[in-house]
Amino acid sequence: MIRKLAYLLIVSTVFAACEKIVEVDLPSEDPRLVIEGQITDQRVPWQVRLTLSQPYFDQDEAEAISNAVVRITGTDGSDVLLTHTDTGMFVSADTQQCVVGESYTLSVDYQGENYIASETMKNAFELDTLAGFFLPPDVSFFPSGIYVFVQGQTDPTQDNYYIFRTYKNDSFTSEDLDNDEFGSVSLLNSTFDVNDIVGEVSRGFLPRPILTDVEEGDKVMVEQFAVTLDYFQYILDLNAQQSRSGTPFDPPPANPNNNISNGALGYFSVANKKEDSIIIE
Repeated sequence: MIRKLAYLLIVSTVFAACEKIVEVDLPSEDPRLVIEGQITDQRVPWQVRLTLSQPYFDQDEAEAISNAVVRITGTDGSDVLLTHTDTGMFVSADTQQCVVGESYTLSVDYQGENYIASETMKNAFELDTLAGFFLPPDVSFFPSGIYVFVQGQTDPTQDNYYIFRTYKNDSFTSEDLDNDEFGSVSLLNSTFDVNDIVGEVSRGFLPRPILTDVEEGDKVMVEQFAVTLDYFQYILDLNAQQSRSGTPFDPPPANPNNNISNGALGYFSVANKKEDSIIIE
């Protein structure tokens, strides 16, 4: 037994002595312009953020851009110049508002290069209902508690893609993507009878919740963004990259596809925004 133990110690020492730190020289490209902006039908100042890209493993703050000419024009006749304020943020002097069916083009001139992106404002319906209900114990396989859900209808004349952002007591809680493809199990709960929640629960149906960890007195706000398919897919790809965990099943590192010309990164989005809020009673 002592001889076996001595042999194992020798083998362990040999392997430990063979360890070597290998530094991998990862290739990197020149910094590229990153453009992030979203304008909506809400009357607010338009904002676009400009930074430079960084190597994949660089954890430093992105370098902000201040010396660019940023302009947004629309088929509705709008022509808005955005000026630099702070940390790469370019903001319009006055409040602006997009119009359904109109197209808007972002133009950025930076270091002798021009970058362009365009999108069209989609139609979207108001949120019909934002409500909370208490699910008693032992009536469903879902845990008992207060559930918050939304209900709305989609525009049947177009393909619909949504991003929902939820806030509890003015703190951001989640971002969810949905296209209402499956009706009653989509976040819009478009086929759920909100006027007979007790009856629906007794029949084995529950509205798909947008928030579950809530208590009496909480304030809940939901923002609904109707977006284009391209932006919807961009957010899906971006989330996939940000959720990488180092397993063999992770997607390969890659920049998401975008709508900006001339090799820039990021996205310029035009979204139809609706919102509603409640106090849980």
